Amino acid sequence: MLSRISPLLATCLLAVTLSAAPAPAQAETLIKLGHDQPEDSTHHQAALRWKELVEERTDGEVKVQIFPSRLLGSGTQMIEQAQAGAIEAVVLPTGWAAPFAPSVSVLDLPFLFPSRETTYEVVDGPVGKKILEPLEEKNLVGVAFWESGFKQFTGTFPIKTPEDYQGHKIRTMPSAVIQEQFKAFGATPTTIDFGELYTALQQGVVDGQENPIATIAAMRFFEVQPNMTLSDHGFLAYIFMFNKNFLESQPEEVREVLVNAAQEAAEYQREIIQEAEKKHLEAFREAGVEIYELSEEQRAAFEKASTPVYEWFAEEYGGETLQMVRDAVDEIEKAK
Repeated sequence: MLSRISPLLATCLLAVTLSAAPAPAQAETLIKLGHDQPEDSTHHQAALRWKELVEERTDGEVKVQIFPSRLLGSGTQMIEQAQAGAIEAVVLPTGWAAPFAPSVSVLDLPFLFPSRETTYEVVDGPVGKKILEPLEEKNLVGVAFWESGFKQFTGTFPIKTPEDYQGHKIRTMPSAVIQEQFKAFGATPTTIDFGELYTALQQGVVDGQENPIATIAAMRFFEVQPNMTLSDHGFLAYIFMFNKNFLESQPEEVREVLVNAAQEAAEYQREIIQEAEKKHLEAFREAGVEIYELSEEQRAAFEKASTPVYEWFAEEYGGETLQMVRDAVDEIEKAK
């Protein structure tokens, strides 16, 4: 006859079993980060730096998976996925974020910033935070500004005056500000997805485009655009955005790591992109691209032609944000 185990003995055995069992492993947090640049871009290098910092500072409890080159869809699709929480973070140009939060489009205004240094001071300070605030209404949180640098004009035709744009179709992002800019020059703005732009230029769907030097190199637009004008007419800022619900659900110490690492990666990316630009310009010249730099008089003509864009912006979105940026720029310039 089998002996019975007393209730007291059973309790003791259970306690021993539980104390000997390994503690359940803490679940890892996986962050999917999407961006629109290729793997050899400074944006991707900075994304890798961010991944390294986050995983190191969280002792591997947070893992990062990066999706470059629009692997998760177009800029609009990635932002929509980030809104819905399908992906946790994206790094994309202001032009793609503008339809969701028009305030960010102030940074797309032509000839707004006189230099990189002044731009950094504006976007990294209180004004930059104010510009990003409306994203939160769309379940997004902007935490840092990365960049592609100052934009340049390229075309199948030489560009030296605003009148040179008359009758030409020019590709733009879905940013109303950028579209108004080219309308002011007499061109026809045409929205084309970034991933389709090379083919559109090659096949003559559009006659020109605007992008920073590093982007023109990364996407090899110089192969299908024989003319480049160094205009430095607009700063192409990238916004590092999180899904708001995801970020707020993280412990405070993890949130700090995620945000601080994004800002540190921004500083790193700014350094390497300026070095890359010098090499790219030499490569463009070797490839036979005609590179033209605007004179002071020609730049002044483009600035004057851009006046209606500022008037349109103030009417459409109110002048408060624009004035805030202009005041910040003036204050920084006077302090130099």
